[in-house]
Amino acid sequence: MSKSKPAPSKYSVMTCEGVHPATSVSLLSEWNGPPWMTGSRIDLDVPDPVLFELNPRYPGKLCPMYESTIVLMSDALIAVLHAAGVSNLECFPARIRDRTRSDAIENYKAVNVVGLVDCADMSKSEYDPPEDDDGIPMMFDSLCIDDAKAGGALLFRLYEAPSAIVVHELVRNAIEQQITGMTFYEQGEWSG
Repeated sequence: MSKSKPAPSKYSVMTCEGVHPATSVSLLSEWNGPPWMTGSRIDLDVPDPVLFELNPRYPGKLCPMYESTIVLMSDALIAVLHAAGVSNLECFPARIRDRTRSDAIENYKAVNVVGLVDCADMSKSEYDPPEDDDGIPMMFDSLCIDDAKAGGALLFRLYEAPSAIVVHELVRNAIEQQITGMTFYEQGEWSG
């Protein structure tokens, strides 16, 4: 017996999986501070610029967003987010080195998303039991968002799974109109 599809949500998890072929990017700068996915403001000195490098083994197009230890976003994506009303991003200068060229790519920023929102609908989500006592972070097989708990926030990290960047449909619509390659997981689709 298959589980019924959950009711639609105004929220979806944002990733960038729609660029093919995509080049990969690695973080070069050392960061000894806390992880950038805590939702907290960065109160330590951030390298200026934060250095990344293209992987020559994976030639392809640059993605508008890379999720790793530190999120990397294109200036174009950041502009769309700001125009859509997103105001909880800390943006730091970034430089992407390309060993095959002498110049560097500088139209990207290292981005910290400020804010964790506790809004996973645990009664509708499917997840593995947590391994530690506090139960966070969760490993979801199927994430559902409780819109009321999200409180109208436009973009945030999910408290129960901080690797997830969640966006409101207003932000998603703005991105889909102007930026190619972004992927949005709807109610019950995201796992991580």
